[in-house]
Amino acid sequence: MTFGAPRVASRCATPIASESPYLEGTVSRFTPLALVLSLIPVCLAAQESSSSDTTRFHGGQWGMQFGGGSSLFSLGVLRFTSSRSAWLLDVATSGQFLDATSTDKLGGGTTPANEQFVNVDVRLGRRFYQTPRRKVVSFQTLAVEGGFSDQMVDFPQGNARQTISYRGGNAEIGGAYMVTSALSLGGTGSISVGHYTVKRDNPAVQSNGKGWYVNGIRVLFALGLYF
Repeated sequence: MTFGAPRVASRCATPIASESPYLEGTVSRFTPLALVLSLIPVCLAAQESSSSDTTRFHGGQWGMQFGGGSSLFSLGVLRFTSSRSAWLLDVATSGQFLDATSTDKLGGGTTPANEQFVNVDVRLGRRFYQTPRRKVVSFQTLAVEGGFSDQMVDFPQGNARQTISYRGGNAEIGGAYMVTSALSLGGTGSISVGHYTVKRDNPAVQSNGKGWYVNGIRVLFALGLYF
């Protein structure tokens, strides 16, 4: 389970900047791949009723998927409606918390210098499965996503905070090796596009804005459990 949302860990250690930390990738990277991925589930849905069920899954089955990358962890739940399709709900989180102080060497005293960054992503969508090899499962997911990130930095003059909320669409492809009927190991790659709002507040100024985001390809490791 994977998804598209703010990539935050690498940005937590830096002060809040005027640019949104949300945006990744470029529109040129997104457009052709998003078009292909968005059409795949439609084709699979049309073929599902006529194709033979060859996957190891069955309608009514439950599953859990654990995803991870360099700075992201996700946990998802699968509810199979047939051997070739399932509903997916997953949540991804990341964060950093720094408890620190700043001391003025010229006699200005000691003040808090704490930093924190929290990010939560939620995704709900439909997944479609195929079995190109006996123990290999491929899949595509088309979903809606939403979430928020909150960054705060203390400094001698006060406190600065930036909060971002977003909503959009997500497309994903992936594959897994079925170690057993109840365990799979694999990976996923996803892209997303949507709308976001940002609020910034510090002792000197307060600002609000909105815009569009495109998150480039995100690759995650995935472990699946099936019941």
